[in-house]
Amino acid sequence: MSIRARRTPFKLRKLLVIDDDTKLLASYRDLLSPYGFEVLTAPDGSDAVPIVEQNPDILLVILDLAMPRMDGREWLRWFRRTHKESPVIVISAYKLETTEPELRPAAVLEKPFHVAELLDLVGLFCGLGTPAQEARA
Repeated sequence: MSIRARRTPFKLRKLLVIDDDTKLLASYRDLLSPYGFEVLTAPDGSDAVPIVEQNPDILLVILDLAMPRMDGREWLRWFRRTHKESPVIVISAYKLETTEPELRPAAVLEKPFHVAELLDLVGLFCGLGTPAQEARA
């Protein structure tokens, strides 16, 4: 009889990045994908709404404040109606000063920021090991 170890299927953890800068969206994907994340992206809050509705297993949102159509503040108000406890990292060149509880993110990074700061926060909220190898065995 041959005994083989059972492998659990590899499941990507989902993050959502909302930013109107397409180069930044690609950078986030390139940075976080090797750590086992499926990085979903949206160029503004309006496009992010259906992504959230279709992906209830999103672990973390990285959100820019200044965007066309639905900005970060408006999107965060919408998001907090149904996802009160989900962590949101706001990344912006603008100060986020608010007394509204629904606008309080889990963390704020001011642009420019160091990549290590973002990785520390992602690790805090989602766990972050070493980057996965290109070829999985």
